[in-house]
Amino acid sequence: MANIQDVAKLAGHSVSTVSRTLNNSGYIAAKTRQEVMTAIRALDYHRNGIARALSLGKTNQIGIVVPYINHPYFQKLTDAITEMAFYQDYQVTLLATNYVPEQELHYLDLLKHHLLDGLIFTSRSLPFEEIARFKDYGPIVCCEDTFDFPITSVFTNRSESFLDVFRRLKRLNLTHIGVTVSRNERVSQSAQAMIKAYAMVFGQALEDKMIFRESKNTFDGLTAARTFVKNEPQLQAIFANGDEIAAGALRQLQQLGSSALVIGQENLPVSFLMDYSTIDHGLIEMGQTAFGLLFKNHLVKQQVASKLIMRGTLQLLESQRINQNRVLCSD
Repeated sequence: MANIQDVAKLAGHSVSTVSRTLNNSGYIAAKTRQEVMTAIRALDYHRNGIARALSLGKTNQIGIVVPYINHPYFQKLTDAITEMAFYQDYQVTLLATNYVPEQELHYLDLLKHHLLDGLIFTSRSLPFEEIARFKDYGPIVCCEDTFDFPITSVFTNRSESFLDVFRRLKRLNLTHIGVTVSRNERVSQSAQAMIKAYAMVFGQALEDKMIFRESKNTFDGLTAARTFVKNEPQLQAIFANGDEIAAGALRQLQQLGSSALVIGQENLPVSFLMDYSTIDHGLIEMGQTAFGLLFKNHLVKQQVASKLIMRGTLQLLESQRINQNRVLCSD
């Protein structure tokens, strides 16, 4: 494989002249540029990208740490990040972890050795203390609240959106509720917030039999619905941790003849097609913001608004309740 010295020798010019030609740096006579380029083509010379990145201190590559590449939540989030990166001439590498801490540490080492210009954690298993150890090696952004830890973050207030859902269900006298979560609440902020919100609204802890953990796809939604109906024949609602899970749960409830309503999360197209309510956590805005925060030279904690999208049975029941209240007030 030819190197820059070989190019310089064949072209009859110095290594610095070849380097300036390659980097379009400084004045290079047209004849000299042509001689260098002819030598490059003759030798089929290619620059060492890693060596160039080390010399420039910049790779124009960022890593997106994702537990699962094929999960709709992370797809929507990474799509938004990738689109922003594209317009800024950055390449994106998806770094799957399956929530294995050692894998996350490996990706942090890539940042430490300057093989990436920054890392965005869409979710993580490592404690914030461990991630914070690497903040001096390059920019890190987490797509969740990092609280008092010195890590830049963009996040949505899931606790408030969960409280809103449970308050609405309570006003409608819907108390027999099952929830699905992606991970155990001991390790997942989102799962913990959902279960805590239920307790705050209803004044009691959610029964363990009404929590379906490790829920990640449509088939988990099917299983969760069957489990809830078996455990609680009077089931009135399922609050799912994602729209695909909610779609599977709704399909299974229909097959079982249950009238329980379903609420999803992330406002995916399937929630519109199957006509059920969902929380839009602003993943597009979150992804766009996360990319922009990589290049801030100071610590930022930025919140993105969530919104409950009312559809289907929940919207109908809410409308009926409002109309009944109007009638009572007019009387």
